[in-house]
Amino acid sequence: MLEGVNPEAIHELATQSSVLRVSRGHVLVRRGERVASLYAVAFGRVKIRLPQNGGSEMVLGLLGPGATFGKSALLLGRPSLVDAVALDDMMLVTVRAACVLALVERNLRFSRNLARALAERNHSLVAEVETSRLRSAQRLAAYLDSIAEPSAQPGLWAARLAVSKTLLAARLGVKKETLSRLLREFACGGLIDVAGREITIRDRTALRRLGASIHAE
Repeated sequence: MLEGVNPEAIHELATQSSVLRVSRGHVLVRRGERVASLYAVAFGRVKIRLPQNGGSEMVLGLLGPGATFGKSALLLGRPSLVDAVALDDMMLVTVRAACVLALVERNLRFSRNLARALAERNHSLVAEVETSRLRSAQRLAAYLDSIAEPSAQPGLWAARLAVSKTLLAARLGVKKETLSRLLREFACGGLIDVAGREITIRDRTALRRLGASIHAE
């Protein structure tokens, strides 16, 4: 959000910012409460969740370093619709709401950057709604393809699960048992090898073809 913003504005934000260190499990933002600051992740991860009846939850996002949250509720001046929970011991930077709102009024570049960030998030949510209608195997294939990186072994790709399988299952909208079964099926089919959170992708073309059927449908 600070790309292209003049140094004076950045200095103003810095003087109205604080460093916040929290422990794993700390609830940074609660559903139904107003957001007093804009949050930016320095290190660690945050889970954005929508609490549901019976103690269950829908995971709407997993945010890492460089990500920001609290923007919508802050700009609208309304209570948050979601919880934000620390998944690790982490450090964040918080910027006071009054400073953010004042800069939106005065700084065109900052306003455009903020609008773009909100638009991208909205676009991602719509894409996820479309994806959620499809079969679990397609969603998992698309996810693994999206996080794949070149492996040290020629011709292979690596994908490391940054979160537990329980949390990943919630993020993909499936049960943990379903996720484990799908990983075994992918492995038996020669698409991947699984070693804990470390995934070796042996046939990315087939994996991508399965994930790409999301767009076809």
